[in-house]
Amino acid sequence: MNVTTRALFVLLAAACSTESHEADAAPSVDATTTACGTGLYPSNATTEGSLMHDGITRAFRVHVPAAHDGTAPLPLVLVLHGGGGSGRQIENGSGMSAIADREGFIAVYPDGTGRIRTWNGGGCCGSAVSESVDDVGFFAALLDHLEGSLCVDPARVYATGMSNGGIMSHRLACELADRLAAIAPVAGTDMTTACTPSRPVAVMQVHGSADGHVPWDGGMGCGPAGVPFTSVPETIARWQSRDGCGASLTRFFEEGDGHCERSADCTGAEVALCTIEGGGHSWPGGAPAPDVVECPGDGAQSTTFHASEAIWRFFADHPMR
Repeated sequence: MNVTTRALFVLLAAACSTESHEADAAPSVDATTTACGTGLYPSNATTEGSLMHDGITRAFRVHVPAAHDGTAPLPLVLVLHGGGGSGRQIENGSGMSAIADREGFIAVYPDGTGRIRTWNGGGCCGSAVSESVDDVGFFAALLDHLEGSLCVDPARVYATGMSNGGIMSHRLACELADRLAAIAPVAGTDMTTACTPSRPVAVMQVHGSADGHVPWDGGMGCGPAGVPFTSVPETIARWQSRDGCGASLTRFFEEGDGHCERSADCTGAEVALCTIEGGGHSWPGGAPAPDVVECPGDGAQSTTFHASEAIWRFFADHPMR
């Protein structure tokens, strides 16, 4: 049975104001069908929903900007929380919904699985890996549902995520390349053991040079994951090979304590690296994440490099070709 068949939409709860992003009023499930989409996710609001996949009820939050009028397809950005986080937490922490309102794209914040929510990113993390949770299938089913419920431009679907969420975005680019135009992992490296994308996917890695949880140079971090991580240089080298890029990097953007470099002579898709000098295991420019395990030697959270803004600029420049 394929993932589209197995995915059953079972719950849509509560819409919120764009100011608070707190769900508080259920949308009508028999809303009038628009020219594009079903009307189940009201514009200018965040709505909670869920679907059943592989025997598990999977929750997510959908923020639809006022620009969604049911006639013009909009970009869609998946934003994945880190291990132990939630969709609500990464929505607040990344500030991506405010950018979605300004720029006119749909932002989606799914929840991982388990008591301590994690994603099966391949080599990490937690119960999602040990229980072989089918997160790739879940995201395929989620995109099927969202593209059937909203006015989504399938050539402008993107994924970003923090830590374990960033790790998961690497795996999605490997296995759902036909659905994603670009990814922008934050503080999470490529933990796949095999990766053969069906098409080139643009990649921008955002990483702190002093990240103690997912070390720049790879190996064991000081957090609870308990696995050796792929290094940032190895992650970039893998994507340069997959996307037909040269090994050199050229700086193209600077802000505060961060700078971004792009690979040379890419024949497939662009590969870029944004380095946060002295940055730790955090979302640069975002709100501090609650309940993060303190890590000796972990760098500070940047307040001068705004990752969400840089990520959206990268996505906007890289539709699927």
